Amino acid sequence: MGRRSTFDDASVFEALGRSMAGNGNVTLQSIVGATGISIGSLYHRYGSREGLLAQAWLDSLEAFQERFLQAIRANTLQAGENAALATPRFCRDEHDRALILASCRQSEFLSDGTPTRLVHQIAEVNREAFAAVRAFADREGKDLETCQMALIGFPLGAVRMYLPSRKVPKSADEMVACAFRALMGHS
Repeated sequence: MGRRSTFDDASVFEALGRSMAGNGNVTLQSIVGATGISIGSLYHRYGSREGLLAQAWLDSLEAFQERFLQAIRANTLQAGENAALATPRFCRDEHDRALILASCRQSEFLSDGTPTRLVHQIAEVNREAFAAVRAFADREGKDLETCQMALIGFPLGAVRMYLPSRKVPKSADEMVACAFRALMGHS
């Protein structure tokens, strides 16, 4: 029987997010310094730096998409607005994960060396979200680009005004909601 792990992914991903948001780069040595976890343990858990980066991205993406998809799939008048608000709310509730997802780009976490299994998992999560946005656009009778801007573009732009140096204030919610309503033609 193998040894139990003495660390959890969340502490590693937190250190990774802070490093990426702070200086735009991650080294395994910076993760070791921030967490006290050995390089050997990191390689054992993630296989490579690329595996670590992709796993951190996937973790943050899945956590966000769970909220976003729950909101957008609701059969209510508020579904779209709640989906748009998922971004600033996620950034407040899950600050460390938000540093990865909202302060960086997917291309900073995926490379030619990213394990294929993780590339496929990330692609599937993204496909599911895209399908949900397309279904929302069809339900609303709006073009896809308008819905993408209302649900993703403006909310992401709003939180990027604050992250990574400041927390996203609750006042951002009303601005995101106003932008959503304006784009969708809701009063």
